[in-house]
Amino acid sequence: MNKTRKIRNGLVVFSFLSPAVLLYGLFMIYPIGEAVRLSLFDWNGAATSMNFIGLDNYIMTMKDPFFVKSLQHNVVWLGLDLVLLVVPVLVLAVMIGKVRKGMLFFRAGYYLPAVLSLPVVSVLWGKIYDPFIGPINLFLRTIGLGQFALNWLGDSWLVLPAIIVAGAWSSYGLFMILFLAGLQNIDYALYESAEIDGAGPAVKFWHITIPSLRNTMNLIISLVIIYGFKSFALVWIMTQGGPYYSSELVASYVYKAAFIMNKVSYGSAGSIILALIVVVLTILFNSKRDKGAA
Repeated sequence: MNKTRKIRNGLVVFSFLSPAVLLYGLFMIYPIGEAVRLSLFDWNGAATSMNFIGLDNYIMTMKDPFFVKSLQHNVVWLGLDLVLLVVPVLVLAVMIGKVRKGMLFFRAGYYLPAVLSLPVVSVLWGKIYDPFIGPINLFLRTIGLGQFALNWLGDSWLVLPAIIVAGAWSSYGLFMILFLAGLQNIDYALYESAEIDGAGPAVKFWHITIPSLRNTMNLIISLVIIYGFKSFALVWIMTQGGPYYSSELVASYVYKAAFIMNKVSYGSAGSIILALIVVVLTILFNSKRDKGAA
C-alpha cells in the first residue's frame, strides 16, 4: 500500500514538473548544447559538412582584438550600471517610501520606463541624442551652451556612456520596485529605537536600512551583472556597435560574427565564453556574499 502510494505521489509530482522540464530542456538545455557542439567545428551556417577543429574557435576568439575590446566595453557597462542603478535607485526608493500623498503617482511614474520594450527605448533615446533635433542639444543651444552640443552617438568616447544611461533609465523602475518591497519588510521598530538613542537619518540609513536590504541588494547586483553582459538590443538598434566598434559589446559582436560574417561556429564559441563569464561572476559574487553573511 505504501509502495503504491509512493508511486502515485511520484506520478503526481512528475505530471506537474514534466511540462516545465520539457520546455526548459527544449528552449534552454538543447540550444546551449547545440551551441557547444557547433563551437567545436568550422561551419559557416550553410555548408553541408562541418570540419571538427576542437577548441580552435575559443583560442581564436580570445586572441581576437575586437572581441577583447567588446568584452572591455561590457566591463565598463557593468561598472557604470552598478554606479547608476544601485545607490541612486536605493536613495530614490527611500525618498518615495517616505511620501505620504501621491506615492502611487511617483511609483507609477518611475516604473513607466520599465514597461517600454527595449526597441522603443532605443528609438526614443536615439531621438533624444540626435545632434540636430535632439532635445539635449536644443536645450544647450537655447541657454547659450552650444559648444557642449555634441554628437552623442557619433563620438567614440561618448557613445558607450550615452547608451548605458539609456539602459539604466529603462531599468530604474524594476529595481526601484524591488527596493520598495525590501523597505516594506524592515521592522519600523528598529527606526524608533534608533531615534530614541538619538540616531539621525544618515545613521539610520547606514546601520539599519542598508543591512536590512542585504538580500535585496544581492539580488539587484546579481541582475546588474547579468544584464551588463547580455545587453544587446540597445546597442544594436542605436549604433550596431559603431562608430568603429566604440560601442561594441560581446553579444552584438557575436551576432555579427554568426549572422553577418557567416562564422556560426566562431560566434557560438564567443557566446559560450560570454555565458561562462556571467555564470562564474554570479557564482563568485554569491559565494562571497554568503561568506560575508556567515
